[in-house]
Amino acid sequence: MPMKANSTIVVGAGPIGLETTAHLKRMGVDVTCVDAGPLGGTIFSFFPPNTRFFSSPERLAIAGIDLQIPAEEKATREDYLAYLRSVAMTLDLPVRTHETVIGARRHNDGWSVLIRNRAGEEHELQAANVVLAIGGTHHHRKLGIPGEQLPHVDHELGDPHRFFGREVVIVGGKNSAAEAALRCWRAGARVSIVHRGSSLHERVKYWIKPEVESLMREGLIRHQFNSVVTGIGTDSIHVTSLHNDETSVIPCQDVLLMIGYEQDPTLFRLFEVSMEGEQQAPCHDPNTMETNQRGVYVAGTASAGSQQRFRTYIENSHVHASRITAHITGTPPPQERAPRDLPEA
Repeated sequence: MPMKANSTIVVGAGPIGLETTAHLKRMGVDVTCVDAGPLGGTIFSFFPPNTRFFSSPERLAIAGIDLQIPAEEKATREDYLAYLRSVAMTLDLPVRTHETVIGARRHNDGWSVLIRNRAGEEHELQAANVVLAIGGTHHHRKLGIPGEQLPHVDHELGDPHRFFGREVVIVGGKNSAAEAALRCWRAGARVSIVHRGSSLHERVKYWIKPEVESLMREGLIRHQFNSVVTGIGTDSIHVTSLHNDETSVIPCQDVLLMIGYEQDPTLFRLFEVSMEGEQQAPCHDPNTMETNQRGVYVAGTASAGSQQRFRTYIENSHVHASRITAHITGTPPPQERAPRDLPEA
């Protein structure tokens, strides 16, 4: 049976993967969305409980469905996961979770994609086009220092309640580190921050940065800036100053390495998509989001590779869904408008 001319597999059931699926379905495209994890897997796995988004609700809304928050403020992790479920159910999107793409090959005028489910069963899906909306935060960045693999070293905050009464060192100075420091301190931990920069990053959430800086000035959260961690022991870490190479020891019971993420390029390699630059971003035409492989597109934060500083995120990726849909269906490209000028932009 020949595949339909514009049939499409969307890989990734995050916000932009779902939005792309919704746009394609509305245009009558035979589309299936698969994800190796749950709906909104990055948010589910990497956002601590009750984390508030940087972006306003209207900037996070997808597929034309309003994101309403009872308190009329920024959405939490839990708000947004519930919203994604609601969008998928309301629009009856063909989403298959916990199905991992493990192989791909050219087949006639399209692609044959090999998928493995949680039970270990394998099956193939065929489509003319594939959209890789796989995100960019698959693996934690590593420091490459002794002791990094010790059991009291984590890369995720989780529930800060677990740190009550404990000495916690947080490594990093961006959003996740600053928020972890504040939440651990409020949960009764004794907190220290170590960061190679001279201060907290300028892009830390504007309702968190002033409070953490105030706590540091009061000595309630200790800090060592212009410093790097050179070793982790069972009850302390070694910190070296970037100014004078002097090393100091900070006692601790827990270490949180909040130093960012790297993208897993496995799927780009499966589809033989070229990558370029320091961030190893997939090569693509920004007007259509099509990669160097005909019929293979990239959407959302996946398009930027491993970002050192996040410039591609949900709120400025909505247009990817429209561009891809227009190119696949041969319709005019969307008219785009600039986002409102807000601190989160």
